[in-house]
Amino acid sequence: VQLEEAEQAALKGGKKVIAKLEQRIHDLEAELDGEQHRYQEANKNVAKSERRVRELQFQVDEDKKNYERLQDLVDKLQSKIKTQKKQLEDA
Repeated sequence: VQLEEAEQAALKGGKKVIAKLEQRIHDLEAELDGEQHRYQEANKNVAKSERRVRELQFQVDEDKKNYERLQDLVDKLQSKIKTQKKQLEDA
């Protein structure tokens, strides 16, 4: 009788341990799912940010080209004004 009671107690204890372990597995799986979701969202945000950086870099490059073109035009016009001013002084 005592042996049977001991076996029953061991089985009952084993079942509790198994139930706790199964719950822990379930909790860890849920945590993993959450982390994977956060990781995917972070990757999306990184891709979006990288795309925005590329767009801004392109805009900066375009603005620089436009600035250089305008500066070149200003230089040419100043040179032309200087030449015309000299011609007027010489006339």
